[in-house]
Amino acid sequence: MAYISRKDCAKALAYALHRSNEFHQKVWNINGLELMTISTFCAIGDVSTGNHVPFVNVTDEENYQIWDAMGVPRTTDGVFQKDSEAPFSSDGMVTFAQAIREGKMDIHTKDFTILTGDTPISVRYMFDHQEEFQIGERHSQDK
Repeated sequence: MAYISRKDCAKALAYALHRSNEFHQKVWNINGLELMTISTFCAIGDVSTGNHVPFVNVTDEENYQIWDAMGVPRTTDGVFQKDSEAPFSSDGMVTFAQAIREGKMDIHTKDFTILTGDTPISVRYMFDHQEEFQIGERHSQDK
């Protein structure tokens, strides 16, 4: 998929609202700088952070078990732990992984640049400046 930052998503929204008369009822497919696999994403993160995070394919049920162990509710109706490392529901994360596997996220357009006149923030930049892009509290003791 073409990973994009939340900052760029917010920027695209602001531009779309500001230019709504110019692009009446236009549908924008906003995505990042380039298509890449999750393995490439992890490799870029490893270089930037000095970590070694291997990508391992898991089944949907194994994915649920990982989120369950972290205390993440399966739906937004669930109870979120205070200062959760993952302040979202696991149903969304598991179905997101399904969509990636099924190729529903492998679309790349230049819509962000056409709309904003800017280039999307790269994955490498996001990792190199990770403190600007993380959400939630960081509690991990993993080595």
